Amino acid sequence: MAKGYNATEYMYSSARIRSMETRIATAEQIARLADAQSADAVLGSLGEFGFEAVYGADGKLSREDTLLGVLKEGFSAVGEMECSGAVDFLKYQYDCNNIKALIKCGAAGVSEESMLLELGSVSVADTKRAYLDKDYSAFPENMARAIAEAEEAFAATANPQKVDFLIDRAAFADMLVSAKESGVPLAEKLVLTKIDLVNIMMAVRLIRMKLGAQAEALFAEVYVDGGSLDKETLCGAVSAGEDRLCEAIAYSAYSAFAELISSEASLGRLEKAADDMWVSIAKEAKYAPFGAEVAIGYIFALEYEVKNIRIVLAGKEAGLSSDIIRERLRECYV
Repeated sequence: MAKGYNATEYMYSSARIRSMETRIATAEQIARLADAQSADAVLGSLGEFGFEAVYGADGKLSREDTLLGVLKEGFSAVGEMECSGAVDFLKYQYDCNNIKALIKCGAAGVSEESMLLELGSVSVADTKRAYLDKDYSAFPENMARAIAEAEEAFAATANPQKVDFLIDRAAFADMLVSAKESGVPLAEKLVLTKIDLVNIMMAVRLIRMKLGAQAEALFAEVYVDGGSLDKETLCGAVSAGEDRLCEAIAYSAYSAFAELISSEASLGRLEKAADDMWVSIAKEAKYAPFGAEVAIGYIFALEYEVKNIRIVLAGKEAGLSSDIIRERLRECYV
């Protein structure tokens, strides 16, 4: 997709995707899953939402393959439509996961197989080949450059966080490039918002770790460029404390986070608020009669359907009450 984005060019794919959305679990249906007797009962009820049970070589149900199967199908279906380029930026988080797994597991001498996800812009097989050959040209420009840098940094420091920081920052840069190139305003808005939310959450974490002057230096290293929140302002806030951070974002689009932070909300509550804000922006696609936005919203819907089912499953296995599980659920797209 080029700069001259025209939503009317995607009327057919929009209609197809709207019909596919009907199988996605609604907020009410997800909430009811919290009342299931067990995690197995939850898994057993997923067929009605389009999940197909996947079994491993040992004959046991593979939970991850079952959950991710519906997302793989979603990416595959959209990939065959004219709006496929609009969702490319959403694949980079999975590329990021895969290459980080290869670097860290390779250094530790353990298998990475259970951590690799067939959802990125580069297939798992090609990612493995790239890692072995040290040829990362198949990846987007910023990520390709950062992978080599991350390997060097990890070899020199043995610090896995260096890998995370370098590759995550590059992935966001590539997401922003992809979103802008798509010409779809919603795509760019989503990436810019995500960058700001990541920076806010990192600032809160570092402040609460009480690292003193070290916190500001660390934040400067991990700060993700491209968002609307100024780096120097946030660095100063990290050094000064949560009150200063609240002042820095009080009159921005993230004023609700200033209120939560000042109320000493837990990191878990803040993370939920960040997720909910991101989904609420994606839900703008629901009101588009047609356009590439519809494809973006559909992938978001699948991702957060899977995320919420994971929350229910984890809650059931931890013996949490249905009410507590429901409190932890993220906003649903449908």
